[in-house]
Amino acid sequence: MSKQTFEFTAQRVVFDTSAPVDTVLARLDEELHRGEGGPAVFELLRGAKTREEIEQGIQRITHGSDFMFFGAIQHHGWLNVYNGDAASPAPKIVIYTLGNPLVAQTMLRHDLVTALHVPVRVLVLEKEDRSGTRVVYDLPSSVISPGLAGDANPELKKAAEALDEKLERLVASVTRE
Repeated sequence: MSKQTFEFTAQRVVFDTSAPVDTVLARLDEELHRGEGGPAVFELLRGAKTREEIEQGIQRITHGSDFMFFGAIQHHGWLNVYNGDAASPAPKIVIYTLGNPLVAQTMLRHDLVTALHVPVRVLVLEKEDRSGTRVVYDLPSSVISPGLAGDANPELKKAAEALDEKLERLVASVTRE
């Protein structure tokens, strides 16, 4: 057995908006066609027998958009229970997992370690003073492009940067004032 540790630098992106957290969450759910994603995505990927089935299923779920909903974790609910402070509830904290296998494969074909970062995760965080919302994510190319040992190829970098652009468009859309 052996163990290796590689250092790399990632970039964190923060969108700050005065839009209420519930508005941002609703917009994100709509953009991701949340009601059609989640378990349906996993069923599609697990059950598909051909490339065409995968492509058609993804098209059906995404309606042609860049991303689909994989899942969400709401941290504020359990934090409120755990902290037991009903007078001062935690701000809403929701982690979305979103992606598109057709986009993911453009990177996975160059480096399978990409699977560590696709689908991507996006944090939707209500500001503590309730004056708006922050949406936070790690720039995909900054965590994918280094590859396993910092030796990624240019095609992987190009594909990861295309994902950066798609994710930025999505987040800019849901955080608009």
